[in-house]
Amino acid sequence: MKNIFYKLVLSLCIATLFVSCDDTEITELNNNGIPLVTLSENEVVLTEANADQEALTVTWTAPDFGFNAAPIAYKVLVDTNNGDFSSAQSSTATMPLEKTFTAQELNSLLIALELPPNEESQVQLKLEVQLSTVTSVYSEAVNLTVTPYPALSDLSTNWGIVGSATPNSWDGPDVPFYKTDTEGVFATYIYLIDGEIKFRENNDWTVNYGDTGADGTLEGGGDNIAVTAGTYYVTFNLNALTYTLEDASSEDIWGLVGDSTPNGWDGTDWPMYPAGNDIYITYVTLVDGELKFRLNNDWGNNFGDTGVDGTLDSGGDNIIVTAGNYKVTMDLFNQTYTLEEVE
Repeated sequence: MKNIFYKLVLSLCIATLFVSCDDTEITELNNNGIPLVTLSENEVVLTEANADQEALTVTWTAPDFGFNAAPIAYKVLVDTNNGDFSSAQSSTATMPLEKTFTAQELNSLLIALELPPNEESQVQLKLEVQLSTVTSVYSEAVNLTVTPYPALSDLSTNWGIVGSATPNSWDGPDVPFYKTDTEGVFATYIYLIDGEIKFRENNDWTVNYGDTGADGTLEGGGDNIAVTAGTYYVTFNLNALTYTLEDASSEDIWGLVGDSTPNGWDGTDWPMYPAGNDIYITYVTLVDGELKFRLNNDWGNNFGDTGVDGTLDSGGDNIIVTAGNYKVTMDLFNQTYTLEEVE
């Protein structure tokens, strides 16, 4: 009797197994449905002057994998001509079947690939179709000829502002001037207190300018320029030997704050200069300590670096620095920053 029972149970199990197998639906990926990628241009020359303009549109056909699967994201991958896409740069598409790059956006990817600026290079683009958080399929690569522009123009000069009204007073180092679009005309933002200023070269008194007569005209070794406390945009015209101080209190100015900066955590902050494309730079002498980036001497909008990875984090951790002279760059577009020690 027991043997009959065991045989009956075994038969039922085997039957159940076969039924389960018959009812299982196996889904196969239709590789013929992978999107085909098309570029609006085969050759692109990028310039800083056209940074905000559309430079390239990548389009692709709708995927058809043979089953209902809505991709959760599309990414356009960009790699060097001989790359295998393991270190590719990427940009997520916000439209279902196309991605349009501005010159600035595409240029950022190319510079991140360490392509030489102002030189023609070959790159390849590929579409990543994300079906889930762990599953992606990829299109065939397409080729593009590109010429990127330098990520940041060199705006540094040897000129600066010194005086009792400046953060470092008469001893310096001076608040630096930066190049403008006009040769020999320099500019900077600065927070001043009541006092006096002069313009000088190389943080040294060998070549300096003041204003004898307070008429906006500069004279070599001239009188100190009296100023009142405020936020200013200062221009210095070395060609005509003139200068202006314009009220900049209504402008948005990014700056450095912290116990490593000239004015400590209480500010006023060490101002940064807009270099274009949401990039801000400054040259500053720091002491051992910490710093952060903030807007308009206020904590309402500030960035630190949580993780010490060179990425800007809103309200993030203080950035630890050692004493030295630095070129500081803040890239709001890519949410990154650098501190480059200089002589």
